[in-house]
Amino acid sequence: MSAWLIARRELGALFRTPAGSLIAAFVLFLDALQLNAVAIGTGRRPSGEVLEIFLLNAAFVTEVLAVLLSMRLVVEPLTAPLLLSAPVRERDVVLGKVSAAFVFLTVVTAATLYLPALVYVYGKVSIGHVAAGYLGLLLVGAASLGVGAAAAAATTSPFVAVVVSAAVLGTLELMYYVAGVASLEWRDALRALAPVWKHHRSFRRGILQLSDVVYLVAMAYVGVYVAVRLLGRRRDR
Repeated sequence: MSAWLIARRELGALFRTPAGSLIAAFVLFLDALQLNAVAIGTGRRPSGEVLEIFLLNAAFVTEVLAVLLSMRLVVEPLTAPLLLSAPVRERDVVLGKVSAAFVFLTVVTAATLYLPALVYVYGKVSIGHVAAGYLGLLLVGAASLGVGAAAAAATTSPFVAVVVSAAVLGTLELMYYVAGVASLEWRDALRALAPVWKHHRSFRRGILQLSDVVYLVAMAYVGVYVAVRLLGRRRDR
């Protein structure tokens, strides 16, 4: 019940405040821009390839959205004494904030569905391909929010939370390219760390691969678990 109340409060704040509207508008603009400027390009690509490129770029935009939402996951100094001294478990605080952020991310992501719908109407792609791609986007968003939650629990500054979560996600994605110059025994392990480059690949091709689902869900779970533990340490001080 406590987690639900916190989630409802946070979700209301995201939809009512100018910051939430600006974040949503920024993401919608980026997705529309990358479809027309990058995915479609010269207009000579097959529809399936256009959709795949769109979903790849949309996955990175989703990571950006999650990083920006990590600002709302911080328990700020003004509210920390009241919130952390209340009979509310750290798990409820974290789950409430992360759930609200994920619902907001889902709504914003769903608002971009008209873009692949245009590819579907004027090209030859399946609804299943679009559905798999968007499931992948939501899983990438959940995994990224897990990272953002851990970063937010480690600090009282929204700016620091954004910087840390962006640095962690950027490093994980960069590992895919570092693997190219790493020794053979480390290559697969390093590539496996990249949420988008490695684990969103099957989704943007219209395929549901269990290992990718498990990795992204586990990444979200670990992030939330770390956030709960870090918040518990702040309460014990």
